[in-house]
Order: sequence, then structure tokens, then C-alpha cells
Amino acid sequence: MIPNGITPADDQIAADIFGVSIGYWQDTKHWEKIRGLKLLNRPGSRRRIYSKEQLLAAHAEEERAKAVNEQPKYDLPPVPAGEHPDDLLDLEESLYALPEEKRVTLSTWKGYRYGTKTQLPDPDFNLGGKEVDGETAGGEDFWLRRTILDWAANRRGRGNPKGRPVGRKESQSRPPNPQAEERRKRARQLLNEHPTTLTAKMLAEDLGIHPVHAERILRAARLDMVINLLKDQPELTVEDVQRETGLHVTSHARKLLDEARKAGTDAQ
Repeated sequence: MIPNGITPADDQIAADIFGVSIGYWQDTKHWEKIRGLKLLNRPGSRRRIYSKEQLLAAHAEEERAKAVNEQPKYDLPPVPAGEHPDDLLDLEESLYALPEEKRVTLSTWKGYRYGTKTQLPDPDFNLGGKEVDGETAGGEDFWLRRTILDWAANRRGRGNPKGRPVGRKESQSRPPNPQAEERRKRARQLLNEHPTTLTAKMLAEDLGIHPVHAERILRAARLDMVINLLKDQPELTVEDVQRETGLHVTSHARKLLDEARKAGTDAQ
């Protein structure tokens, strides 16, 4: 779990802070030499996670100690204890954040993440991934505790028989979020101005939001663009989508085109 208020860091970020290669960091197990450094990943997870604030403090102390020929006297910032709605949880932790009566098996839960039927909400954060065509590739996904709890509370299923049935639309639409709509409008504007060069990082800096959030907004803007292109060009091809949106990976463009065609069909 990544507690609220902590900036997460993985081995690569840790190695960068200490000015060594990731191979050296891992081979020397330098994290074990830092007294008080807390690992935030659950036992058995494939990625070590640290508090970036603790790493920075540890590195500063090691540099100070080296300059005066002393042993480091680590005094690291504390990691918050307890649960908070804005804690970040990995996939397995997200399942066990639910009340017991609402939990499914871990294999079913993974099916919710990677399957095509019941779908978990989009992750709120990704650690270690790389941006490719406005989407995050690799890394590890995390969800805010409140994201998972809200999703579970509003779906029909185990422990919630009164939830909205699958496939049934809400009787009343949710009120629009002015800030969210303004961000989407700005993203569409920037995409029209820079269709082949706009990145999630650029959009995040323009909107003042997290890059992961910007990736979703940018993808939605690209989808809107392709939907509009289809109105004038029903025979739009994957190559056309790549040219118009700046997507380099063919599979990303194909998926976007398929979703745009489906959206157009559903609207009829």
C-alpha cells in the first residue's frame, strides 16, 4: 500500500536518487543498509516500492556523513499509518480493501481487471510505466481506496443486491462536472492545434494535473476526434487514424477506430 501523502518510488527512481545504476542498486541491496527505510509493497509483490521522501532524506544524510567521514545517522520522515481514502492499492490489495461479504476470489478479481465483462474502474496511478501513444505501457497499476470502495458500493453483485443491474442505465444522469468538462474542452482544443505532437505530459503540464489523469483525458479527446472523422469519412482506415492523431502503434489506432465505430453505432 502507498499511504496517502507519500510519493512512491521504485528501484529505478531510487537508483537515480543515489546516482547509481539500477543493477548496482539491486545487486548491493542498498535499501537494506538504510535504517528506518520502509518498504511499501506487500510481501510477494514483484516491485519494491519506497517513499521518495525517505529516499531523498537518506541520500542527503549519506552525502553529509561522507563529507565528514562519519557513519550515517538516518532520521527519515515517518510513513503515515492507518487507512485513508486516498491510499493507493495494487490489484490484490484493492480486493482485500473490500468488506469480506463483497469480496470475490483473486482469480475472479483479476478477471475484472483484464477480462471483457465486469470491469474494474481505470487505475488512478501507474508506477514505472512508459507512455506510448498517450497510453501507459508496463509498470504497475494502483487504485485509490475510495475509487474501489465507491465502485463496489455502486455495482450490483455479492453484498449489494440492490445495486443497478448490469446493462441498465441510470434513471437520472449525473450532474456535469464543470472542471472536468473544462479540461476535456481544453484537451480537444490542444489536440486540434497539435494533433500529431500533443502528449499526455504536455497536457498534464497545461492542465496542472497528474500525467496518468492526462492520459485518460487525451485518449478521450482522440476518441472524440475519430468519431467526428467517421461522420465525414465512413471508410476511415487505421492508417488514417494514425496520421490524424499521431498514434505510432498500429494496435492503438485500431482499437481507437473500433471504439469510435461502436460509439457511432450505439448512438444510432
